[in-house]
Amino acid sequence: MFAVEGGAGCGKTHELMAALSRVLERAPLAPGQRVLALTFMQGAKHRLHERLRSLQGLAGRAECATIDSFAWRLVRRWRGLLTVLGVGAIHEEDYDAQCAAAGVLLERPEVVGWVAASFPIVLVDEAQDLKPERLRMVAALSDAVEMLVAADEFQCLDANLRPNPFVRWLRGATEPLVLDRVRRTRVPGLLDAAAALRAGRAPRSQGTFKIIASRGDNQAPSFVSNAIGWGRPPGGTVALITPSRAGPFATHVVRRVAERASGRGFGPYPIRWERSDDEDAERFLATFVLAGTVSMTDAIAAIDAADTSGPMRAARQWVLLQARAGGQAAFTREEIAAVVRREVKMRRRRHAGAEHRMAAMTVHQAKNREFDGVVVLWPYQLGGDDEHRRRLLYNAVTRARNWCTVVVQNENLLATAPFA
Repeated sequence: MFAVEGGAGCGKTHELMAALSRVLERAPLAPGQRVLALTFMQGAKHRLHERLRSLQGLAGRAECATIDSFAWRLVRRWRGLLTVLGVGAIHEEDYDAQCAAAGVLLERPEVVGWVAASFPIVLVDEAQDLKPERLRMVAALSDAVEMLVAADEFQCLDANLRPNPFVRWLRGATEPLVLDRVRRTRVPGLLDAAAALRAGRAPRSQGTFKIIASRGDNQAPSFVSNAIGWGRPPGGTVALITPSRAGPFATHVVRRVAERASGRGFGPYPIRWERSDDEDAERFLATFVLAGTVSMTDAIAAIDAADTSGPMRAARQWVLLQARAGGQAAFTREEIAAVVRREVKMRRRRHAGAEHRMAAMTVHQAKNREFDGVVVLWPYQLGGDDEHRRRLLYNAVTRARNWCTVVVQNENLLATAPFA
């Protein structure tokens, strides 16, 4: 097993690619074999796919998937064996249960051997985010395949994964290569801020890294517009990142920056919020009205009255298939909505889409990405302990290549973690 640890921007994925090249040179893939690359987040999967496409000689011989979708594939393929092993039916949206069942399967020699025959090399990126159910899958695979893993415990934002079970297992299974040199940026202010947060210290404003306190929600949009105006190079990418959209602060600031120019004449800027899978699905389901249990004809009529876009068309085809091939006579809104949500997720997996030059997003959506400039919108209402807040700010700040401005909602926040 090859493993690498290191902070954000230290080149962990680069090292994975280099290690993969060495493995392929030593043991080329046989006909019909492919490299399997697993991640937890959809965005990380898309970016890993691009990196694999750039490797010479690997075109068409690599498959990227989220570990949850891979688990579901195993569960469906080996459903009979799960029944023999006493594992009952698993709902398609119960991802933890799917991964637990996949772990049980992969501990069986016939299953892990079946996987290894097709995928003798498995990469796992951003592994610190994997819960014990997913760790069980990777641990079972590591005995049968050439395993290449990258992780950084400090980038995990799930407080329930402290201490991190995957990193603890990894260090027991092998001696990871530790990277401590940041390659994403050479800007001293950004480097110092990231180092301070990892060490539990307060970051300080210097150079192109700035922390600004707003004295009211109306002041913050001007700070943001000015930061973008002074820092953004022509054609550069800018991300507005917030740890939480629960309160009105981030939404208000983004709307104002998109609508009005600042006092110095910067803006307005065409900023849009990135939507999650669930938000996209709810957009399609907003006009889908169906009460109780209805016939196929009524279900089709409700779908046709709601929307004719791709996910709803897929739901329509599903209803027809269940009725004609499966004999299903009654349908509910819940099961049709589940089809729409699944279709939205599948379409987003197949089509990563181009990133907008300016976008607003949460810290979770920004993970494993990078931008020329970053504005962090830090709200007053934010849960979690001091350690969690340091990790949130670290994950936001380290997305920046050239500059970062942190705008806090109220100056009182400067007396609390992670700023104090």
